Amino acid sequence: MAHLCRSRMTETERPRFVIAVASLGDYRGNVVTALRRQLGDRLTIYAGAPAYNQSIRLLNYEQAGVRRLRNHYLRGDVLLQQLPWSTLLSAESLILDLNPRVPHVWLITGMRRLLGRRTMLWGHAWPHSGPDARSDRLRGLLRRLASGLVAYTETQAQALRDTLPGRPIQAAPNALYPARDMRFESISQRFRILYVGRIVAEKKVDLLLEAFLRVADRMPDVTLTIVGDGPERAELMERAQVSAAADQIEFPGYISEHELLRPIYAETIVSVSPGYVGLSVTQSLSFGVPMLISRYENHSPEIEAVRPNFNTEFFETNDADALGAGLLRFMEQAHVWHERGPSIVEDCAARYSVERMAEGLALALTGEQ
Repeated sequence: MAHLCRSRMTETERPRFVIAVASLGDYRGNVVTALRRQLGDRLTIYAGAPAYNQSIRLLNYEQAGVRRLRNHYLRGDVLLQQLPWSTLLSAESLILDLNPRVPHVWLITGMRRLLGRRTMLWGHAWPHSGPDARSDRLRGLLRRLASGLVAYTETQAQALRDTLPGRPIQAAPNALYPARDMRFESISQRFRILYVGRIVAEKKVDLLLEAFLRVADRMPDVTLTIVGDGPERAELMERAQVSAAADQIEFPGYISEHELLRPIYAETIVSVSPGYVGLSVTQSLSFGVPMLISRYENHSPEIEAVRPNFNTEFFETNDADALGAGLLRFMEQAHVWHERGPSIVEDCAARYSVERMAEGLALALTGEQ
């Protein structure tokens, strides 16, 4: 514990802005770059490995200039990390995870409050089951312990401002790409139905495959492309290979590079979220491709990007026939969605660019308005 209180630093030695989080997925690479562009050498970032879920691909920390921490998980997703305590306690301003299952977040946030130092917590404003969940009592205590909060959406940020008036609250909408990289490819001969994401049970990729198999004979020139990896991939590939529509289904594997995804999206009529929506919706919209989404799911905050009948449509949850009917509608109205593509990109760039997300995090650290 001796290093825990090693605080006899001069003002010039004390780290200014620090972010220390459980982990950073590879999709955070552009945000890290944008933050460094804004804050330069004043910023230090720590992130842990492994991720809580093996299907999550982590950022190349060394290449991104992120300092690696070692993660240990206990039952119930409780996270223990090996931490640079002195740095975290002495930083002028610090961002930690808004996660009550991480013991050091409570300890560091409480100690920094006694020291009068700014500690912002970044994450879901409420539990996944909503603000009325019993588990929000604990999260609510943590929210009040912090100096301020960073929310994933503007809506969540405003709700937190109403709940905690006077506290600094910033929105850092989850984003993948710089605005300059968001553009619509005007290719009229689009032929793909697309899924991009982890191939895990909660994403319900099996439902998408089943729906496609039920209607594939009614759109013989259409290809179902499932981009990603995960524990269910092998079983779904086997099921597709023995189906009558085997020639219309492909599994290219995990692809995260923007320039490799661009030509795939350029040939896509609609992307699909058969389970809960996540970052894939803003990814799809950034290419001007609309999304067909399961209606009644415990969606991630990115659902705020959705504007029904403008950039998305919904289908009835867990209903393969309803999903299949939705796919057919998109095929029939492909020209309408194609014409709307540039407007979809423009809307996404205004609300979900990497620059907007980095700005929210930078403002949380600096306290500027």
